[in-house]
Amino acid sequence: MASKQAKKREVHRINSAHGSDKSKDQYLFGGNVQPGSVEQKKGKFPIWPEWNEADINAEKWDAGKGGKEKDKMGKSPVFHFFEDPEGKIELPPSLKIYSWKRPQDFLFNRTPVVVKNEILFDLFSANEHLLRSELMRWIISEIYAVWKIFNGGILNNYFKGTTGEPPCLAWKPWEHIYSLCKAVKGHMPLFNSYGKYVVKLYWMVIGLHHM
Repeated sequence: MASKQAKKREVHRINSAHGSDKSKDQYLFGGNVQPGSVEQKKGKFPIWPEWNEADINAEKWDAGKGGKEKDKMGKSPVFHFFEDPEGKIELPPSLKIYSWKRPQDFLFNRTPVVVKNEILFDLFSANEHLLRSELMRWIISEIYAVWKIFNGGILNNYFKGTTGEPPCLAWKPWEHIYSLCKAVKGHMPLFNSYGKYVVKLYWMVIGLHHM
């Protein structure tokens, strides 16, 4: 009996250290979590691997070429797209997903781009549907705040003056994204029809990535 109580205390201590309880699990892993599945999800924490520039430069971005081809028997098309080995990301419960689509599934008349305009940075207009989520509001607001802190003065001076060459920005959020490019200063991520991207995150001042 004493050993069982000790084990319970130890489990509680570990769960407390990770900040995991039932309500937080339901928040982290979506609103469709069934009571019986909460236990299965406990302990699952997406620790992203550390990486360096050599890993990015050796990355194979276009395996399968992001298209479709007939199988060896010539019967049906075989699609080649990147699928995250961790599965589809689980979103906050306030964001209800109707279906998952890739850019080429709904953009037919133009090729998608990662960065459309380098000096007009607006994360709010196109993402109003995400703002109902407190988590997404925090993420979008923090990115925009860093943009204003680093580039606000530069852009104000640029727009007040005569038109000319675009200013040199102090911080570019898209430089935290890698796709079809090398890890070099000033790189520009490109649209990848295969669907594979690497995103740089700083978690406790450690460079991480999640594909």
